Amino acid sequence: IPYSSDIKVIEKDIDNKIYAIHSTNDVQKINEYKSDISKLISKKMDIIGIYSPVGRTMKTTFALTLGQILAKNKGVLYLNMEEYSGFEYLFERTYDQNLGDLLYYLRQNTSNLLLKMNGMIQTINNLDYLPPVLSPGDIQQTSLKEWLLLLQEIADYSTYDTVILDLGDGVNNLYQLLDQCTLIYMPIRTDPMSQAKISQFENLLRLWDKVSVLDKIQKIRLPYHRSTHKGGG
Repeated sequence: IPYSSDIKVIEKDIDNKIYAIHSTNDVQKINEYKSDISKLISKKMDIIGIYSPVGRTMKTTFALTLGQILAKNKGVLYLNMEEYSGFEYLFERTYDQNLGDLLYYLRQNTSNLLLKMNGMIQTINNLDYLPPVLSPGDIQQTSLKEWLLLLQEIADYSTYDTVILDLGDGVNNLYQLLDQCTLIYMPIRTDPMSQAKISQFENLLRLWDKVSVLDKIQKIRLPYHRSTHKGGG
């Protein structure tokens, strides 16, 4: 996660690129500089992925807790990208619009996308979140390109310092999206079946030449307990 000194270096690099644009008439160079600026801007926003190939690890509970802790000192947006989040039942409320609607606006090239997003944002203990989709198809049918475009829009035009992605297996090209993360937390369990699933996941990453994802993963073991009341994650 970049510190304020890192941000200043990035901002200086952006200023240098802007100066370079004004110092040349070469269209190709100008486009290259603009592309570099876009990449530098995206570096100013951390993307934290929360994912596990193992079920019942309190993944979402951890993601929300982490988000609320980080939100005490910075702007944080939580995105639940699971097929079944259960948020309406968990929080005992309904939402007028959700992430599925935002993805629709994205596909329609709607202007002021971030303005529409801001109108959907909900807050819990300083943590902003987008109401998750109601239909699993909204997750399954979203392409990697669309996810990346949404994240780029948030990086370029919002004031968020960090976006937390609570990822499920229904996300297309999951490994490529994980590779965009600054850091990945993986809640785990230590029983033989869970360990076998984790080993399969890690071997697939190696097979598909995604060792860079492995390098970003921090495994965490959360206290697991059975709960019959509402609010269990």
